[in-house]
Amino acid sequence: MIDSQSRRLTGLVSELRKLADLETQPIERAPVDLEELAADVVAAVSEHLETTGGGSREFRIVFPQAPWPISKVVGDVDLLFLAQYNLVSNAAKYSHADSSIEIRGSEDDGWAVIEVADNGTGIPANEADMVWDELARGANSLGIPGPGLGLSLVNAVALRHGGRATLRSRAGQGTSVAMQALSLARPSYHRVLA
Repeated sequence: MIDSQSRRLTGLVSELRKLADLETQPIERAPVDLEELAADVVAAVSEHLETTGGGSREFRIVFPQAPWPISKVVGDVDLLFLAQYNLVSNAAKYSHADSSIEIRGSEDDGWAVIEVADNGTGIPANEADMVWDELARGANSLGIPGPGLGLSLVNAVALRHGGRATLRSRAGQGTSVAMQALSLARPSYHRVLA
């Protein structure tokens, strides 16, 4: 039991160090295709579920193609992968086998937005504000493994990319977490018809 707790604490300290480094270290800036990244994340989460006996989930990746696809973002592909992976794996972790999880992309006023939505356990309204805190664990997550760092990491990645993360949730119905990252798209010009 002592060995198990020691490994858990060592892992937790390592995760906290990563989060601290993320907030202070320089990050790579290169074009990143968020739709391709979403497909890679779904493949990785699906493989993890399969190898751990976590059941299957129905993943749907929904990115618009008309009137144009979402532009690439300037960012660190590894950090953006890590943030999306945390969102998708959380959605799988807190939903039942055969649940539906959607990864949606959108673009709004120069921002590329990735939203991960599930129909899982949801977060009680009185706990929704604390999910961004390090080590925060909701009452309905007892018995589900994890250090409580996932959403604070997602928020840190969003902030490092000039964006932010937001959450909407209903207990017993599901959760939607959105992460913004600045788009490479040129500003669109709107023509007002008289």
